Amino acid sequence: MDSKSSDARPDESKPEDTKKQEAKPESERFQTVTTVLIAIVSTAIALVASQAAVANGNTTEAQHNGVLAKINLERVDGRSRVEVARNQRAFDRFRFNRALWSLIQDYIARAEAGGQSPHGTRLRQEAAGVLEESDNAWQFLQTGYLITDENGDYVDFDVSTYLSDEQQTAAITQDIDSADNFADADRSREQALAMNLSLIVLFVSVLFLTWAQITRSALRWLWLAAGVLVALGVGVGYLAAGMAGMLGL
Repeated sequence: MDSKSSDARPDESKPEDTKKQEAKPESERFQTVTTVLIAIVSTAIALVASQAAVANGNTTEAQHNGVLAKINLERVDGRSRVEVARNQRAFDRFRFNRALWSLIQDYIARAEAGGQSPHGTRLRQEAAGVLEESDNAWQFLQTGYLITDENGDYVDFDVSTYLSDEQQTAAITQDIDSADNFADADRSREQALAMNLSLIVLFVSVLFLTWAQITRSALRWLWLAAGVLVALGVGVGYLAAGMAGMLGL
């Protein structure tokens, strides 16, 4: 009787040993899966971190270029306005001397009509000097920007057109449009912010996966699902952002 009962005991322990042996490979497989997932998410974290660093660098560079463009524009406008002031002074001298010359011509005609030829001669000399000053002022003018009235007389210097042309000429050799650079800086800043938020979310995913790896109860499946879903959410977000960028949305 004793021998039979002793022989039966090892047989009864076999199913329990088999269950333990079956549970061990399952646990090892779970550990392997979580390790692989942690490695994948960690690689994604490294990639996103590098992209975030690039976006931050692009933000700084765009802001720097924007400041330089604004400085270039101020320098071009300052130089152009100095030229505008010089042209306006020359134009005022030109108009004044032309008007004075015309007035002297009237006095010459009156003097000669009144028989005062010597006085007319002196006026002609003065008129010649005034006309020479008017011609000298004309030489300093950029005549292409002079505005004429309906009679064809010059009345003003076109300041707005001159400044616009100077900016367009300067834009050929240097950057003077700060708006585009600051807009690029804003876009890069938004991208960097989104990537930094993605890093935080991915770190949370790694945290969930780590908890799944160290937990021995059925709760590990919950941590595993949470980690996978969080990581997939970031991936879907990147895909959606990429598609929106391709479509120009």
